[in-house]
Formats: sequence, structure tokens, C-alpha cells
Amino acid sequence: MGQEPSPIIIGYQADGNYPHLHYICRLKSNPLIFTLSYPYWFILLCVLLAAVFSFLLYSKQAGRFAKSVLYSLILLRFFSVFLLCFLLLAPILKYLQNKNEKPVVVFLQDNSASIKSAFKKVDSIAYRKKVTELLDDLREDYIVKELRFGGQLSDSLLFNYTETSTDISTAFETTLSNFENENLGAIIISTDGIYNKGNSPLTQSYPFKGSVYTVGLGDTMTQKDAAVARVFANKIVYLGDKFAIRSDVAAYACEGSQVSINVFSHQQNRNIAVQNFSVTNARFLKTVETIVEANSPGIHRYTISVSKIDGEQNVLNNAQDVYVEVLDSKERILIVAAAPHPDVSAIKEALSKNKNYTIDIAMADKSVSKINEYNLVILHNLPSVLFSASTLIDQAQKLGVSIWYIVGSQTALPLFNKAQSGLQIIPKAIAGNDVQGYVNKDFSFFSINQNYASSLAGLSPLSVPFGEYKTGSNAQVLMNQKIGNVASSYPLWVLQPVGVSKLGVLAGEGIWRWRFYDFFLHKNHDAVDDFILKTAQYLSVKHDKKQFRSQLAKSIFSESENITIDAELYNENFELVNTPDVKVALISEDGKRLEYSMNKSGNSYSLNIGNLSAGTYNYSCTCGFNGKSFSSNGSFNVVYQNIEQVNTTADFGTLSQLAQNYNGAFVFPNELSSIKDKIQRNERVRNIIRTESHIEPLINWKWLFLLLLVLLGAEWYIRKTNGAY
Repeated sequence: MGQEPSPIIIGYQADGNYPHLHYICRLKSNPLIFTLSYPYWFILLCVLLAAVFSFLLYSKQAGRFAKSVLYSLILLRFFSVFLLCFLLLAPILKYLQNKNEKPVVVFLQDNSASIKSAFKKVDSIAYRKKVTELLDDLREDYIVKELRFGGQLSDSLLFNYTETSTDISTAFETTLSNFENENLGAIIISTDGIYNKGNSPLTQSYPFKGSVYTVGLGDTMTQKDAAVARVFANKIVYLGDKFAIRSDVAAYACEGSQVSINVFSHQQNRNIAVQNFSVTNARFLKTVETIVEANSPGIHRYTISVSKIDGEQNVLNNAQDVYVEVLDSKERILIVAAAPHPDVSAIKEALSKNKNYTIDIAMADKSVSKINEYNLVILHNLPSVLFSASTLIDQAQKLGVSIWYIVGSQTALPLFNKAQSGLQIIPKAIAGNDVQGYVNKDFSFFSINQNYASSLAGLSPLSVPFGEYKTGSNAQVLMNQKIGNVASSYPLWVLQPVGVSKLGVLAGEGIWRWRFYDFFLHKNHDAVDDFILKTAQYLSVKHDKKQFRSQLAKSIFSESENITIDAELYNENFELVNTPDVKVALISEDGKRLEYSMNKSGNSYSLNIGNLSAGTYNYSCTCGFNGKSFSSNGSFNVVYQNIEQVNTTADFGTLSQLAQNYNGAFVFPNELSSIKDKIQRNERVRNIIRTESHIEPLINWKWLFLLLLVLLGAEWYIRKTNGAY
């Protein structure tokens, strides 16, 4: 090794029933540890085996060789056999290696559309050149990573400024997360400080030991500007209802000007409201509310616009569109409970987020009529000993109405098992188990938000029966039970298609506690409510008996949203199948046609088209099955978002405070080159020595095999030159 090692220290370490033998040899400050995977006395066995083998081989040939030759042969054979046996003991070399790691400097470039306004006073080409020079200079001493952001963080730099939203907080947080295991020394954020998505970058404090440097792009001087800042309206209303369109109109540096607000209906092809007013101060804000009657079904488009003011340069924010879908019917959901329970209220509150649902609640001691008017029946703690609910269950099954069972302490499990086939529970004790849920990654009946799935870990447990669980045919497990820290294979949340209807089972009560803890941890009920709403959406039946059908989650999408089309094909027994291929033709309003093939997911079909530009689209899904042709058509709208143009006045105050919070500095574009000097003088941005542990099996050392070949070759050569083979 080129250095004189310190004395060898031998020690023992227990591992199960076998002690391991360690040889520790220190070189400078790093120890070299040789470890055997077998008991230490196996080395003596190797010595004994090599000695016996060598002695037996040459004891009968002693008279054929001179003593010196004989002893040489015995020693060569002894070392060959010993080395081979020793390698079979799987010796391992462990050692530590110090690595000098340079700091990582991350450059984040805002690529949102509002940055275009920043370059009205700054030369964009000169700015890009300064960025390139800065990054090249930094690479001499640091590891440089280049990223861009708008609505989300992306790899590599682009300077086309086409992102439709800006989320500075998420870009900063994601950068810290992505480089948390590296020597992240500094983050350079080049932006105008305007964000229209996510939280303020100043609202949260992160345990970042490095520094943040901000580059201020744009102009902080308020320009003369009138804008439709925000528009609010219900996305879904019902035929015959009246709804409000609320518009926030802002005017900056326009005092004394006269402006007018128009609300234009594209369906009626006319203005349905006009209002004039005077701007009374330099930062003027006015809210205008327009009441509209939903008198025809379909998707209605409204444009809210404010008139142009003399001297106004940015007119892209003078109008905004809002889309409202008018439905001519609601879906009805019935919740029937064995007794009053907080779960009932929690489920109703979650389902009430969908304005398309009308929710009724009934107790099991009251008779329920007109089951055919409901799309879904939720049974809480039913069937029970006191209330078998057999009549209600039979009617729902005959009418093809889906049922969702919530199992609790009052549920009579024998009656429950007899009523449905989705989940059989064989009780083993009177007491129940407290379990949490974890999402089954193979579930495919509907898409799962992975952020919401990970939120389940911190929620309070549900109470489930203690026993054996068995799912039925075609059933899929949405969640399994997690008992303590053990992730079991017992199902907790099960869904099953049953002909034209569907079946759901939640094998535990206490979901109200989930919503409570979800709000406690995340300040909202979104995670739990998402699972409840998607389950209800999957289960609710519209009595569509077509063998082939397609559907969208909604009819109106923004340009940044992914669009997914789902489809289902039933055989003559109304069992889901996905044997044939399904083709999709997508036609835009300008006549452009795109064709796709749907992916098979579980027993159904799905197609993620991605995001599309604004406009109206028609689609057609077609397939052939058992000699028949099937088709299903639909349409949807993609709406334009111009939130990047609502505000183009840079916010350098936020950027300066962000840099100050993390011991950095705020600079202007013409001061970009100074950032390297600031980083070099920053004590927080330094190389670190990272010690890594390496494990290398000696059997991988090629020179040991070369030594073995030399020993065997030397033995063969001596034997041959002395008249033996």
C-alpha cells in the first residue's frame, strides 16, 4: 500500500449465532477491516484441509523426489488449497474513503410569460449572455445545475417565456428536496417576483444552511393599466338556476379616467351586462357582480372585458373568459344509517363538494321508498341485528342501483357476507382492530392522487372487525390495512363491478376522524374527500345500459391540465371486458384530426391525451367485439388562461426579503457577474469532506486468482521437470 500500517488489531463481532472475525489495519485515519462470513475456526479447518490434502498427495511419492523438491511441492500444494478454501469463506474488505465534494450551485430561471414584459427595458440577448458567462465562471469552482420554472420545476434552461403560471414557492421547495442529499451551497433565482400560483415564497421557513441569491427582472414602476384581475363563477350549475359571475376589475395610475365593464355571452351573441364607472385613485379596485339565469343546458362561455384607457400599453389583461356548464339533472345519493353517527355527517360533507350530488339521509328504522330515483345507496353499519335492510338491499340490486357498505361495530357480518360478494369477513373475535390505510399501487378503477395517498400515513386509525378477509371476483382493493407499523394484505377499501351496477365496501368506521386529522395536519379535507368523491363517482350509476361507453372527469379543462378519457366495454352478461383494441379520433374546432389507441387498464380502458391548446374538441371512441361495432362520442372545452398578463409590475421587495432570509443578496441583471464573488466570500458555501463506506469481496480480486494459477503452475512445472506429471 506504500505505507507502514499500525499493529493489527483482531476482534470479534456477534452476528446471529456466528461470530465474525475482523482484521483491522489502520492506514492514516481510515481503518481497513477484513471480515469473514463464517466462524473464525473455519480458518483452522482450511489449514488442516490443505495440510492433509498435501500430505496424502505426496506421501506416496516421497521416494521419487529429492527432499528439497518434495518440500517445495508440498508447500505449493498447501498454499494453493488453503487459498482456495479461504476464498470460499467469502472474506470481505471494508474500508472508508474520504471524498472532497464541491458545493452545488443551482440556477433557477423564471420561464413564465410575464418575463416577456421584463425585457422591454432589459436586452434579453445581453441578459442570456451574462447568464451563460456567470454559469461558466461558477463551473470552475462549483457544481452548477441549471433549472427553469413556471407552474412547475423542469430540467435545463429555456428562455422562451411560455409558461402560463408562476409558482416560486414550489420551485424553491422542490429544489431543496431534490438536492437535500448533496452539498447544496447556493440557489440563484432569476425572476420578476410575481407569482400567481402556490404560496408566497416568504410564508415558510426551510432548514436550508446555504444561501439564496435573487436576480430582479422587470420594472417596479407602476404603468397605466386597466385589467380584469379575477373572475369567479360556479363551474357547474343546473338548468333553471340563477348564478353569479363576479369580476374584480383593477386600474393602476388611471385616476380620473372613465372605464366600462362588459359581460358578453357567446351563446346569446350579445352583451348581457354593461357598467360604467370613474377611477378615483391610483390603485383602484372594483368588484362587479352579474346575475345570470341558466336557461339552456350545455357549456356556456362568457367574456368579461374592461375598456382600454388612453396610454395603456398592456391590453392583454383587459379581458378574461369564464366557462359554466349547465346540467339538466342531478345525481341523487341516499345514506342510510343504523343509528346516528359522525361518519354520516362526514361523508355528506365530503360528497357535498360535488354540486352535481343531491344527498339524502335516512335512519334504518324508517322505510325508504323510490329507490329507483337514486344513483347510489350508502349503508352505514347495515345490515345489523336490529335492521337487516334486506328489502332495501334487494330493491337496489334489482333496480341496478349501486351500494356502498360502511362496516362498523353494529354490522351483522353473517348478513353482510350474504348480501354481497365483494368482501367476505370471517370474524375471529368480538373486539376489533385499529388500522390505518395504505393505497394499493395496482388499483386501476380510477386514478389516484399520489400526494393524497401519502397523506394517509398521518391519519387516525379506523376500527375494523378482527378476522379473515377475502375479496370476490373482479373486485379491486383500493386500500389495504396497516396494523401498527405492519402493512398487511387484508383489504380495507374494496370496489367491485356487478353487472350494470357497482359495489363498494369500506371495512371500518371512523372516517370522520380521518377528515378531522386531515384538516389538523394539512388545513383542509382534500386528501380524504378525494377518495370519498372518487369512490362515489365510480359507484354512482346513471342506468346507462349501453355495452360500450366513454366518459371524461369533466367537460372544461385549462390549457395546463392533462385530459384523460376512460372507456368501458361490457359483454352480453354486462361483465367488463377489454379484449379488443379501442381507437380514439380527436377533432379540434379547426378540423385537425388526431388518432390514438387507448391503454388497457384493469378491465377497462384509459387514454391520457396530455394538455391541449384552447378550443372545442370532439372525440369518438370505436371498437369491435363479437362481430359487432361499437362507438361512443363526446366533446369538451379547453380554456385559455392569461393570468400571467394580469400583473406585470415586478415585485423586488419579495425577492430582496427572500435573499435576506437565507443570507444571500439581491442583484439587478447588470450585476450578475458579481454573484460569483459574493458566493466565494460566503462561508456557507464551502467544500465538504464526505466519508463513504466501501465493501469489496476479496473473491473479486483478480490478482488472488493469478496467485492461485502461479502456485498451481509452479507445482506442475517442478513435477514435470522432475519426471512426474
